[in-house]
Amino acid sequence: MKKNILVIKHGALGDIILAGSAMQAIRNYHQNDNIICLTSVAFKSLLENSPWFDKVIIDYKPKWSDIKGWIKLKVFFNKYNFIKIYDLQTSTRSNLYFYFFHVYKSSGWSGIALGSKYRHKNKNRKNMHTIYRQKDQLKLAGIKYDYLPDWRWLANNYENKNIIYKGKYVIMVTGAAKHRKNKRWPAVRYSNLIEVLSNIGIKSILIGGPEEFENINKIIIQVKKTIEFMPLNYAGKTSVKDIVFLSKYAICAVGNDTGPMHVLASSGLRSIVLFGAGSNPDLCAPMGKNVHILHKNCIKDIKVDKVCKILKMIGID
Repeated sequence: MKKNILVIKHGALGDIILAGSAMQAIRNYHQNDNIICLTSVAFKSLLENSPWFDKVIIDYKPKWSDIKGWIKLKVFFNKYNFIKIYDLQTSTRSNLYFYFFHVYKSSGWSGIALGSKYRHKNKNRKNMHTIYRQKDQLKLAGIKYDYLPDWRWLANNYENKNIIYKGKYVIMVTGAAKHRKNKRWPAVRYSNLIEVLSNIGIKSILIGGPEEFENINKIIIQVKKTIEFMPLNYAGKTSVKDIVFLSKYAICAVGNDTGPMHVLASSGLRSIVLFGAGSNPDLCAPMGKNVHILHKNCIKDIKVDKVCKILKMIGID
């Protein structure tokens, strides 16, 4: 009889992508078990289609006053009687789940909750990159692995010919959360880079969510109308699967530290990721032999010629 295993992971898209290697390792360790993921509503479909989980449940994160919500969560935990729980979120909320639902049970909880069987007590955990921190945490539960997140499977048996440009193109990820302006490379820098790429015969495809449509247009408006390869605005046109599909035919990606950039980097595409004060690359940057990081405390201090230098170094000139 299959045993029930739980993985808890909320967070933003970039956090989910970085957790890909930990999720894969848990699947490999529990090949014959029933693995359930408790996640945010935004990632249900993505994780349901992954090769790592048998079932995905939405965590509606009940507020203190939502008695019915807490009862529903308790019923969920009791129903499956998990023998192992891997808390990859390690937040105040996920710790509460341990105290509320599992402190009286013998299941093996991997996380940071006081009293958990496989508690990650590394004093340096807050200074560890997400990938290494999760790897160190899972090692305590007997799970050992040595690979990075790989999301290329998203494009298996999938295509969207409507978004493919037939010539050479670079993907640009120009957005970030509205409240994270210090994570945005200035529009004028992107427009200048688009012009440089056009001069060497490369088109730029700018991607993002629907909310980025106007911001991308502001970049395109600043591009000289005399260039041969005018950029394309794909805001709102690409799912996560589309992004991976696009990456298969692109020559490179350049962008801010945000979810779609993590998707592209984890798909093996040569990627240049731009960091400002909004995030620390030592803790959360995409990783891999094809990933190049440019970091300045003030992101606008990253010059276009620095990006071009890396492009030339990787053979794009």
